[in-house]
Parts: sequence; C-alpha cells; structure tokens
Amino acid sequence: MPPDSTTFLQLLLDPQHWTPATIFTAIGALAAVAAAWFAYLPILEQRRTQRLLEKSFGSDLYSPETIERSTRYYIPPHCSSVDPAQEAEMRQVVATKEKLFDVIDEHLAKDSASRHLLLLADSGMGKSSFVLNYYARNQRLRQRQRLAVVPLGIPDADEYIAKIDNKRDTVIFLDAFDEDTKAIKDHRARLLELMHACRQFKRVLITCRTQFFPRDEEIPRETGIARVGPRKAGEGATYEFWKLYLSPLSDEQVQAYLRKRYRWSRRKRTQASELVKKIPLLSVRPMLLAYIPDLLESGAKIEYAFQLYEVLVEKWLERESRWVKPDDLRQFSERLAVDLHRNKEQRGAERILRAELTQLAKTWNIPLDDWQLGGRSLLNRDAEGHYKFAHRSILEYLFVKRLLNNDRGCRGLVLTDLMKTFLRETFAHHRALGQLKLTPEICAILWRSLRSQPLSDLKWEEVQAMIEFYDFFDSHKNKSGKGVTHRYETLDHKGEKIVLDHATGLMWQQSGASEYMSFEKAKKYQQSSNSKRFAGFDDWRLPTLEEAMSLMEREKKNGDLYIDPVFDRTQRYIWTSDKFSESSCWVANFSYGVCGHLRVDFNFYVRLVR
Repeated sequence: MPPDSTTFLQLLLDPQHWTPATIFTAIGALAAVAAAWFAYLPILEQRRTQRLLEKSFGSDLYSPETIERSTRYYIPPHCSSVDPAQEAEMRQVVATKEKLFDVIDEHLAKDSASRHLLLLADSGMGKSSFVLNYYARNQRLRQRQRLAVVPLGIPDADEYIAKIDNKRDTVIFLDAFDEDTKAIKDHRARLLELMHACRQFKRVLITCRTQFFPRDEEIPRETGIARVGPRKAGEGATYEFWKLYLSPLSDEQVQAYLRKRYRWSRRKRTQASELVKKIPLLSVRPMLLAYIPDLLESGAKIEYAFQLYEVLVEKWLERESRWVKPDDLRQFSERLAVDLHRNKEQRGAERILRAELTQLAKTWNIPLDDWQLGGRSLLNRDAEGHYKFAHRSILEYLFVKRLLNNDRGCRGLVLTDLMKTFLRETFAHHRALGQLKLTPEICAILWRSLRSQPLSDLKWEEVQAMIEFYDFFDSHKNKSGKGVTHRYETLDHKGEKIVLDHATGLMWQQSGASEYMSFEKAKKYQQSSNSKRFAGFDDWRLPTLEEAMSLMEREKKNGDLYIDPVFDRTQRYIWTSDKFSESSCWVANFSYGVCGHLRVDFNFYVRLVR
C-alpha cells in the first residue's frame, strides 16, 4: 500500500504504483470527468449564444429575457411546404419535412431567383426563436452570411432597416410581421412598403403567424419588386415569395427538449414526460412545451388534465396581454367555443369565417378589434379563411368552463368524451377539496358526462369510485345511492320503441334482445341493429358500465327489478362494452341491483344505447 501522503496524481504518474485496481480507478475517474465535461458543453454553448445575441442586439431589439427564453433549451425545428394547420391532427401531415436550418443554409448559399422567403407558423411554434438561434449560429461560422435582424414589433423598425449598410451583401430577417402596427391596419400596403425599403438587400426573410392573413389567398405571392435583367421562361415581372411552414415538434424532438431541460434529473424528466402525455398534441408547440417543466418547478400539484389546460390557457393569455386584455380574450374564446360546438352542423365543422368573428364580438359586446380576433386569439386559420381553435381539445376545455358557469347555450348539446372527462375531473377535484355540493344544477351537468367509450381493463376499485362519484344505487356497494332523476320519454320511431332520457341525453332501446347471448353474439346483435337501422339510426352500441348503471333505481319499480317500468322487463341483466379482462366483461344486473364482471362466454341480454 502506498503511504497516506501519496496523492492520486502521484499514483497515476508513478508506474511502480500501477495495479489493476488503480488503473480501473483512474479510468473511471477520467471517464466521469469526460462525461461531466461533455454534458456541460451544451450549457456553455447556450450561454455563449446568449451573450453573443445580447451583445448584437442590446435591449432595443430583443430583451435579455426573450433571448434567454429563446436559446436556453432550443431544439432546431423542421419545415415543409405544406401548412400543418390544415390538418385536424397537426402531427399527421403527410408532407416532406426537412431541417429548417439546412433549408435556409441552402437557400442563402445558392444563386436563387427566390430572393424573398416567407416563414409561416401558428402562435407559439418558435418563429422568433429560429431567427435568434440561426443568427447566432451564423455568426460563429468561418464562412458566414452577412445577416441583419429587425423585429417589426418595435416602433422604429424602418429606421433600423435604413441604417443597415452594405445592403447588397446583406441578408435581412424581418421578424414578426404580425406584430407590425402598420401591418395590423393594412398588411398589403405595409408589405409593399417593407419590400421597397428592402429592395437592395441580397435576401429577405419574413416571419409571420399564418392566421394573420384572413385567407390563404391573402398570403402574399408577389413582392412588388421588379426583376432586374433577363427573365427565365415562366418567371413573372416581379419577384415572388417562397413560402415555408414550421412543422410541429415530433415525439423525438419533445423528448430531446426534456433531456435538455432536465439534463441532470431523470426523475424530473420522467415527471415532465408524464405531463406531456396528458396533452400530447399541445406539446407540439415549443411555447406551450416550455411551460410544462415550469409546472414541476412551481410545485403545482397537477392531478388532472383540466388543470394543465387551465395553466396553459392562462400562460397564453399572459403572452397576448401586450396586445389584448386577457379577460376580454378569455370571455370571447369561451363563448366562441360554445358557439362553434352548437353550430358545427350548420357550418359544416367547428370553424367560423372572420366576418362572423367580428359580428359575434359586437353581439357579445366584447371590445376586440378585427385584427385581434384573427391574429392574437387561440385560433388558427385554414386555407378557406375559416378560423378554428388551435386544437379541438382547447375548444372542449373552454366549452366546459362555460357549461360550469351555467351558460344557457350549452344546454341540450351532446358532449364529447373529452368534455365529459374534463367535467368528471373538475367535479372530482372540487369534491376532494370539499368545495362541491351536489345541487340539482350540478347533478344535471354531471349526468350528461357519462363515459361512452369502452374500457378494456376496468377494475373493481375504479367501479367503486365511479358508483360513489355519480351516487349510483348498488345494493352491495352503495345502498344509500340516490341515482339519476330521470326524465324519460317513450317514442315510437320507424316502428320501433325507444326511450329518450332527457336527464342523461341518452336514447335507449325500450326492450332490446329478447334472448340470452354471449358477449360475442351481443356485438353481432349490435352490428345487425345498425345494419337494419333500428328506429332509423345506425350508431347503436353496447352501453358502458356508467351508462348502464345510470338506469339503476334505488328501489324495485318494475315488478321485482331495479329499473323504471318504462323499460321492458325481459332484459333483467345486460352486457356492457367495458371489460375486466380479455375473458371477462362487466354486466348490470337489475334483478339484484348490482353490477359485476362475468366470463364472455356466459349468456345475458342486450339493451343498446346511442
């Protein structure tokens, strides 16, 4: 053994002390130092980028906070020539996606006739972040472009453009056209003015929100700048804009962001991933994704998806507060969500024209200007000039907010499954806090939130919680349950008897299958009923356990059955669509006033619902 005074460095340098143990120790120590160094390199790089940008722009163009937020955990995006907002699911756009930095590099390097590039994306997709990070990257290259950046939201943007020297060798990035006060008043005239001011620059790149333009046709194609010299076949007399769209973040990019954000903590990275899973389609926007880790650091206890939507919407409103009063924008967004859902069949979809937006704001006496409604709201614009919420889940969340505030416009509407989820979560949260009393008004809302999508592994503890949550009667699990205060209406439609429950919004077969059958045959009975259009409808289905238990009465009413006499007595116990396991399904038993799960090859009756 070496003496105590022998240092590790001496051991390392003196071959006499080399042993397998010291060699492995040295290798391990060096590997740890190398790993720490490589892990810290990105942090050093980000700080270097931040200092470079602060030195280049000062606080006149971009604040230190904006620079820090845009560069700290930046993930380079992809782009495509197709607007992802045209698709219901932004991640499912079928188009060639390329790395945006590479595309811009190639565009600036080659002698292209496309001198003017319009980079479009919805709010929160990272347009300004791209401009700042691309500029910083370019400044560190040996063979770099001569770049100038001017944010159009500042009051003296024109003066900055005019002061730039050596324009013919300079590429200018005009950031945030949608924040230009002159463009807000007249985007066509302002664009021509800017193009004239930038006519001598080598290249011009403009970033803008897609929905800033009322319709796709209004996204500019021609710059108004005349071509100089001979033209190729097919080229017009003026230069045209080349359009690119930022692509939403992929799952891999989201995980890359979280690895950057929580480089040293796997536990927090896992927690953040779990939050992302609750609203996966909102996480495609870097701006919204950035708020998710903040929730972890703030210590906010997020147990339900609706809480996350609440925080994200508040952050969005806070971001827009420079342009719009948050209370006005929230009120308008909530009321619009109700209007879109109520009139979706009339309009053909949950969307609206810009002219209608303005009219609704006037009708509701909400002081929002036309440009605020189209450019600063939670809406996206499609190619036909229709506006819709950035994602349908935002509409569903805002609709539920109005429903809970007793908005009459919500009455009688069919709720989506996500709306029902938001309702159940909200009730469960407030009930746990002791802030919820089951008044008749609350019960009326609650009964319309019954789950309609089947579950494949519904467990006993979940069923117990569901029965207690809705206060359903069950002679074993909740003898004091009051159940639903039904408002049944019996109808004879297309020669078939049906029962409409106005309390839950569900339509039931008055009878159903008159014979026992296995679960597999029950599904075939459902298919046959839809093929024959029973009572004129083709969307009949097996009820979920929640829906079936809503029929349970707290006492025997139909002879010896715990079900209202409005229904046929034959169907004493019925299959539901919920499974306990692959070989076992849940059944509602009206003979004993209970529910349970039994093997799928057992025989029970069927009563379909829609």
